[in-house]
Order: sequence, then structure tokens, then C-alpha cells
Amino acid sequence: AVLVTACPCALGLATPTAIIVGTGRGAQRGILIRNAAALEHAGRLTKLVVDKTGTLTEGRPAVTGVVAFEPDGSPRALELAAALEQGSTHPIAQAILAHAAAGGLAPAAIDGFVSVPGKGAQAIAADSGAVVRVGSPAWLASEGVAVAHDAVAEFARDGHTIVAVGEGAKLVAVIALADRVRETSAAAVARLEAAGIEVTMLTGDHEATAAAVAKAVGIRHWRSGVLPAAKAEAVREARASGAVTGMVGDGVNDAPALAQADVSFAMGAGSAIAIESADITLVRDDLNAVADAILLSRAT
Repeated sequence: AVLVTACPCALGLATPTAIIVGTGRGAQRGILIRNAAALEHAGRLTKLVVDKTGTLTEGRPAVTGVVAFEPDGSPRALELAAALEQGSTHPIAQAILAHAAAGGLAPAAIDGFVSVPGKGAQAIAADSGAVVRVGSPAWLASEGVAVAHDAVAEFARDGHTIVAVGEGAKLVAVIALADRVRETSAAAVARLEAAGIEVTMLTGDHEATAAAVAKAVGIRHWRSGVLPAAKAEAVREARASGAVTGMVGDGVNDAPALAQADVSFAMGAGSAIAIESADITLVRDDLNAVADAILLSRAT
């Protein structure tokens, strides 16, 4: 009360000046802050939920192997997978499309395309009339496709992301992909932990892949097989427990969770909907930018 009475003009000038300097410094470092509230709240975060693909990893997976279970099944599987993945901006879809194109394969003809968020996609093959599914092995198994195969277990043990291709009740092939962990992710996680922030990784990927990435970057708390709605629910639960919670993501699947966080961060190379849902956009695709934003908020 004494300060406000004695020097109202100084306080009235100091507060917006600090905010302008803070947002300006952020912009210089590739941290685009949507509003003053985000700048203020970021410094109070006690928990940070992060996506895996494109956040901790480079988000540029490449196909490392295709195992087919039918004669001449590999080209057929890639043609079907390319048909269901065309038009998608997801890094895994882009990797499969690139691999098929490199082999001179064109997408097969399909009808009745349906996207199943967090699981995959399905359609009707124009030539066979069978339901074709491309997605996680767990989803195909739940739809009656027999996916129990040594190749699936072997790829999982090696930490690969696995995409299964099914036609009717048959498993046509499994596609293995690998996505490199960003070189800066481990240091960024260590910085965040040192700042008193608990880092939790949520991913829709397989358990073995999630475990490998978590170990590589030093994350102790993680969950695999998490669908987009479950990510949003996890953020809500963290907030309900009293933690001031941030969320970092880059994909369409991350948008619901980003919208639920106290402060949300979108990687600049991410989808438009993720950037639109976020309070802070990071031009650099580097988790260190999140640590920079939090420390900048505290300084401001």
C-alpha cells in the first residue's frame, strides 16, 4: 500500500516495461509468447508433461525394416499403407510415404477412409473389398487381426516404432521405424529437473520404444500407449493434484492436452493446430527453449 501510494507512476511504468523486455528477449531467443499471463505463469511451473515424437526426438522417423507375411507382401503392404497415410502430416505417415515412393510404389486404391485418432486408419481396399487397417499392433489386435508374431516382439525389443498393416483378419506386414533422440534433449531435461520441475513423458508409442527414449534422456516418469484424450486427462489430473502444469507438444494429437495445461508450449515445426492451441511457440525445435522460457519468466 505504501509503495502504490508513494510511487504509483513508477510501478505503473515498471510492470509493463518488465513484460515488454521479457517478451522482447524471448523473441530474440526464438520464444514467441502469446500474452503476458503466459509469461507470468511459466515461471511457476512445477510439472512439465512432454510428448515424445518431435519433442524429445527429431520427429523425422525413417523406415528401418518391413517384414511381410504373404508372398510378395512387402510391396502390397507399402501400397496399402501409403494409401491410408497420404494426406497425413504425421511424421510416421510421412516416413512411410517416402519409403514407398523411394521404392517406386504408388498408393493403392481405397474407399471409405476413416481415421482413428491415436490408433491408425482404416479403409476398404478397392481390389479385394477387404477392410485394411494401418496403425498400432495393439489396435489391430483389438480389431481381430492376429498380430502376435516374433517380428513384432523383435522390433519392440530394439526400441523401434511399429506400424502394423492388416487386410481383413490377416496381418500383411509390420513396418519398423526409428526416430533419433535430439542431441540436446538429455541436457534440457537435466536443466528442467535442476529448476525444480518434474518432467513426465506421455506417448502413444509402444512401451519398449518409450522406455528406450526415457532412459536416453533421463526421464524417470513416463507412460506409453497414451491416446490423445488420455493425454488431456493426465494434464487435468496433474493440475487437480495441485501442480502448476505445463505441456509441450507438436502434433494434432497434442492439441487437447495443450489446451488443458496451465501453460502450453508448441514446437515451431509442429502442426498448425498445436501452435494455435499453445500459449508459447518455440521457434527452435529444442526442449532447451522451454527451460529458457521458464527461466525468462522467473527473471521477468
